[in-house]
Amino acid sequence: MSKKCILVGGGEFCREKFKVEKDVPVVAVDSGYEYVKDLVKPYLVVGDFDSLGYFPSGEKLVIRDPVKDFTDMYIAVEYMAERGYCEFEIYGGLGKRLDHTVANFQMARGFVEKGLKIKFIGSTEEVEFITDDFYARGEAGETFSLFAFGDCKGVTIQNAKYNLENASLSDSFPLGVSNEFIGEWCYIAVKEGVLIYIRLDKGVE
Repeated sequence: MSKKCILVGGGEFCREKFKVEKDVPVVAVDSGYEYVKDLVKPYLVVGDFDSLGYFPSGEKLVIRDPVKDFTDMYIAVEYMAERGYCEFEIYGGLGKRLDHTVANFQMARGFVEKGLKIKFIGSTEEVEFITDDFYARGEAGETFSLFAFGDCKGVTIQNAKYNLENASLSDSFPLGVSNEFIGEWCYIAVKEGVLIYIRLDKGVE
């Protein structure tokens, strides 16, 4: 069984979506601590604490110098991966600062290419990264998009409004934007490269 953990960053946070599972540790990333401190006892708090502005008392802290090459989210994923965790569910990793969102996507690409699973849960969407076979689930009419991270080859989409078979996608042309589910499950695959999969919540246009 894969070891899973939950990370909470300082981006947009949807409290209604936040779910804590038994025996799954929650790691607060810098200002993400403000979101979870009244909801759950974090396993630890990671960061340089420049955004939070203080060091939480009574918590296990992983403190890093603010002058660094790695983002706090990168450090949190790396720290937990070194302790055997390979599946990450991230809240507060999207929205607010666009540069942080892009940095999180780049961080995720590097780690998924090493075999980790990373999923972002936002206020109106969920984001995952596909490196091989993937089964997406949604109601008929709901929207999802696929974007190539670099060049992707052997891209297949089945049981969707717009299907592909062994196609190539490039990050210079958004061919995979705004597809739709036609049934409960959709099959997606890529032979080479990394795809960004974004599923919008029901009712979001």
